[in-house]
Amino acid sequence: MIRNGFYIIKDSFFSDMSDPYLKGNKKQNRPHYYCFEDSNYNGIYWMIPLSSRIDKYKKIVSKRTGKGRTCDIIHIVKLDDSHESAFLIQDMFPISEKYIEREYTIAGNHLRLTSEHAAKEIEQKARKVLGMLKRGIKFTPTQPDIQKIYERLQQDLPATHL
Repeated sequence: MIRNGFYIIKDSFFSDMSDPYLKGNKKQNRPHYYCFEDSNYNGIYWMIPLSSRIDKYKKIVSKRTGKGRTCDIIHIVKLDDSHESAFLIQDMFPISEKYIEREYTIAGNHLRLTSEHAAKEIEQKARKVLGMLKRGIKFTPTQPDIQKIYERLQQDLPATHL
């Protein structure tokens, strides 16, 4: 897997983890952004689902920033395919490579976030949000139970991945 790349996740991940709040896979058509590898376990990667519902998420960002707060839970950026995408950082989750179906491609090319500035911003927000998620902070009532998924993935890893 290439960092800052977009990937399609196998449907089996969503059935194996059976978390009702994981963002729908849309028949293996929803791209997910590979943000970083876990700092404690080699082989566990943190993925951020994307959404094309830009107006919905711009309103959320505007509402939060309008109150003088930062908005680390969502990041909107224009990708190399010229479309804006909302990175749903609050819905990030861990995954292992066995659940990656394939690279997300456009016209046969693996879509990657090529802006180093955007990648750095997203990673900073994601690490901050991950720290809060690991402490049990919830941003929405419909948030995946990342701790349960994380523990399940740890059990599946060979002992050499620690």
